[in-house]
Amino acid sequence: MSGAAATHIVDSGDQARAVTLYTTNPHGNFTLDIGERKHEVLPHLSLRSVRWAPGSSTELELAGRCTPAAFPDGALAVHLEDGRGETAVFPARAASRSGGDFVVRVPVTELPAGRWTGQLRLNTWSLDLPPIPGNLAPAKWRRHGLPWFAKPAPGRGQEFALQVARIDLVRAVTRRLKP
Repeated sequence: MSGAAATHIVDSGDQARAVTLYTTNPHGNFTLDIGERKHEVLPHLSLRSVRWAPGSSTELELAGRCTPAAFPDGALAVHLEDGRGETAVFPARAASRSGGDFVVRVPVTELPAGRWTGQLRLNTWSLDLPPIPGNLAPAKWRRHGLPWFAKPAPGRGQEFALQVARIDLVRAVTRRLKP
């Protein structure tokens, strides 16, 4: 057995716990760290990119890395909220067979209108989502015959903020008619 620290997320009924098996220096004794006393979980989570998914202009793709040795199925997901009580959860899926890389796809066509913010969560641990690149082109689609869009929300600063709304047809026509 290797002496490298291996953090496991264990579902213990009503809450999750971090359990890390490691060896001490200089004696090499095997030790259990229960509850993040020496080995924190958040450094094992990272998000690298936010973009439209290849081949689907209405799915926002978030790619990252989750490196605990083990965690319960379905525990890693993106949680979005619109500030008015609406929430949406999108589970992560492995992007490679090894290494902890993952991808989360958010079909924006399923989100109600609003300004959506979010977090990456691994059970009770959470990491704020990175800002959406300002140069990301808006996604456009039709819902019940009406045009909709999703784009980075204005005035978002350094937070993830996605604006989903129906296109105002009167305003759109007026813009096209102005010279």
